[in-house]
Parts: sequence; C-alpha cells; structure tokens
Amino acid sequence: VFGTSAAYIAAQMNDRAETIALAFQEAVPTRLSAIEDVPDVAAALAEVDVLVVGGPTQMHGVSAGLRHMVESLGDESLKGIRTAAFDTRLHGMKVVTGSASVRLGRLLRRRGAWLVVPPASFIVEGREGPLQPGEVEHANAWAAEVLHAVGIRVPAHAHVPV
Repeated sequence: VFGTSAAYIAAQMNDRAETIALAFQEAVPTRLSAIEDVPDVAAALAEVDVLVVGGPTQMHGVSAGLRHMVESLGDESLKGIRTAAFDTRLHGMKVVTGSASVRLGRLLRRRGAWLVVPPASFIVEGREGPLQPGEVEHANAWAAEVLHAVGIRVPAHAHVPV
C-alpha cells in the first residue's frame, strides 16, 4: 500500500525517463515501470493518486508501444484518474522535432483521464543523449506542479541531485 503515490509509466526505460521519475520519487513514493512490464494497467492503477505517462517522441509522435498500451485500454478505463503526460524530444520548434506529449494527452483523455496540467516536453541532447542542461530543474518544477495540482504538498527539500 503506497498511500499517496505517483505511478509512472514510460514507453522506453532509459536514463532520461528515470531522471524525470526522480523528480516525483523525491517527493512521494513512486512506482516506475516500463510499458512492457505492466500487463494489467487497471490493476496497476488501483492505489494510484497520480498517473504520469510519458516517453520519447518518435517519428514526430507517440511511440508505437506507448500508443498501443493507451489504445488497448477501454474507453472509460481511466475515468477520473488524475493524469499528466510528457515526452522527451530534440531541441527545436515542435513543427520540426515533433512532440508526443500533446497527442498522448489526447489519447489519455479519450480513455477518461483528467489531465491536471498541460503536457510537457523535456529536451534531450541527440536521439540517445541525456537531458539538456536545465531540464532536470524543469522536471523538478513540472513534478511539483503536477503534485500541487492534485493536492500533494511537495517537501521543500525535494529535488533531483544535479
């Protein structure tokens, strides 16, 4: 039993996803899972207060694995679930680099999820590179915004070590 917790599901587990998850883990108990490790999403959400879903932008949109996971859920399967969506993408205008988070947010809303904050993008250095300088702080601020939106107070000491 987690009590107040944030579930985090990423399309592709990598250092970037783990860095963003740390922003939540510093504040509240958090489950960090890869898409392929969550066979029953409904069961995984049973004790969750906030569902944070994200992954890399691929081909200007949501990765196939993440899209398949969300689309395989029933139409109202996320009804009332407080949710936030994010992506990681290359630096540049979204029209050039693409951004998965907005489309992901739409997919989640179609399943009944309530997006508590606008979708976020975190900029990476190259296709496989780490988050760019300043993005860890961006992740901390975004995590605090998400948690605040659902009424979870973030401890003043909560931050991701840089």
